[in-house]
Amino acid sequence: MEARLVMMLLRCVQSDSERFKVNASLDAFVRDYGSQVGERKGASIYMTPAQKRVIRELLFSEGVSADTSPDAWDGLTRAEALSVGNNEKFTHEPVKRRRVAVKALRPSLLLVLNGQPLLLPARCHVEVDFAELGDMAQHDWIVVVENWECFNDIHVAADNLVFPGQNPLIVWRGDKDSVRSDDMLAMLHNLKQPVAAFVDYDPSGMVIARSLPRLEMVIAPPLDELAKMMQSGLIERYMNQIAGCRAVLEQKDVACVADIWDVIRLSGRALPQEILLIREKKIHRHLLT
Repeated sequence: MEARLVMMLLRCVQSDSERFKVNASLDAFVRDYGSQVGERKGASIYMTPAQKRVIRELLFSEGVSADTSPDAWDGLTRAEALSVGNNEKFTHEPVKRRRVAVKALRPSLLLVLNGQPLLLPARCHVEVDFAELGDMAQHDWIVVVENWECFNDIHVAADNLVFPGQNPLIVWRGDKDSVRSDDMLAMLHNLKQPVAAFVDYDPSGMVIARSLPRLEMVIAPPLDELAKMMQSGLIERYMNQIAGCRAVLEQKDVACVADIWDVIRLSGRALPQEILLIREKKIHRHLLT
């Protein structure tokens, strides 16, 4: 999320009011995330307490506590800003816009950008203005990958997991810098393909998956195997996340998320998605504990 939007959302969730004046950022936010975060009526945006709870979870997934003062970044250096919201860019530093990082699932598959086919080596990607992508019709699915290492080594994960489609477009979710998650989300809304999420197996990862439009699949091992893997997961990480995500995840309206979340919830642990890369590198799973 861009800094201006984060600060607006903090003011909204910290306010007792349910009615807020429409501006371009809030209007785009509600259009992107839909009725789970608010509803536009005329020149106003309305946010119920339940919708504010969802916004709090989204802020949490961006590394921002919903209790943070909207003015907390004023006057800070970039280094100081990191201690407030995990993002030095909130100090109004200009950033590139509309950039997304994309690649094919395997080096043997073509990445087709606006009709132009490319064959990329392993651990290579293209960073591009999503307005120049075209309809990406040669790619039958879109897979959003949460973490950089898994995006970079997606061909390794492809040997351990089932991915949808014949030639899915692999997209990095982004961080909060030059390739940003809000730009990734805007790109998804411009396209029509079904979406799959490859995220961490933890509360925050499931919230991220739920936020994606047209989500039809969460990439994961078979549920019985995932349950066994979760036994070596991280208890502290799960406990640090669950309070901020529970309200959203108690909603069972996204079946592909609900099935994975049930396994995670019963384990009471968090499992980084990078575990699916470790097998090839022969690093024992007990390193997670």
